[in-house]
Amino acid sequence: MSLVEMAEIRIIGEIDDAMALNAHDQLEAARLCPAINLLIDSEGGDYAAAVRIYRAIRWHPGTKRAKLGKRCMSAGVLVAMACDHRVAPADCQFLMHLTADRPDHRERWTIYRHLEAMRHLRNHDCEYLNVIADRSGADLAELAIEAAKDEPQSLEWCLQHGLIHEIEAAT
Repeated sequence: MSLVEMAEIRIIGEIDDAMALNAHDQLEAARLCPAINLLIDSEGGDYAAAVRIYRAIRWHPGTKRAKLGKRCMSAGVLVAMACDHRVAPADCQFLMHLTADRPDHRERWTIYRHLEAMRHLRNHDCEYLNVIADRSGADLAELAIEAAKDEPQSLEWCLQHGLIHEIEAAT
């Protein structure tokens, strides 16, 4: 029996329950691989699905390297943070932001329902930013200020704050 030295996991497109299941299956198939290459090109998606993907990657015993594509945004940032080394191409759009939601217009939202939603979003923001701070070494307050801007971060800013480790030269 031969052992594959490196497995490739693809996180391409919207992060949702189907992608989380697919990533889990790919990681299970690669459970004996000493290294994982993760390709990420995503505008983000479902926070809970991203958390499941993040945890599955972190629990893999091998070394994990992320190669970012044209986009690493929103929930995609959380997935990327699971890796030990993160490389972005020079044209990568990187966006870390706070979570958001929209009330269902078919439901009646009282102030209490809005407050409940606010607490829920705040909890997601705290979890998201704390993971990024823990994995990057960046200051949590600086991350919160940057995420609140709701606009893409420059790759130089990401490099300075440990969100990525390397910027590939443009080809």
